[in-house]
Amino acid sequence: MNPIPHIATLSILATTTMICGCAQKSSNQMLVGSWEGRASDVERPFSFGSVTFAPTDDKTGTYTAEAKYGDKTRVQTGHFVVTENGLVLDGERTYDLSYEDASVIFTDPTTGNSMTLDRFN
Repeated sequence: MNPIPHIATLSILATTTMICGCAQKSSNQMLVGSWEGRASDVERPFSFGSVTFAPTDDKTGTYTAEAKYGDKTRVQTGHFVVTENGLVLDGERTYDLSYEDASVIFTDPTTGNSMTLDRFN
């Protein structure tokens, strides 16, 4: 039995596995950029006017968010980390992330509440 075909098969399998989804998935690449909060009929204590995520490396970065609390607007800056479990803001708040076309959906895993942000064009 010639070992060369087995080595070639293993190389192809390893490359395919890396390309097709077993490679590292927790990256901020899709999150980086500016987003605008989508209007919602659901009553919330606050809503995002806009958020910008800027990378510092492939998993971390800084953010600037404009949040509206009733008739008041507040700007907040901080740090974020993208993990296998989602987005962590300032080491405290964790959100599940899902993407849909040019939108990102943040879901609070504790309450199940979600907020949709659309990418600025």
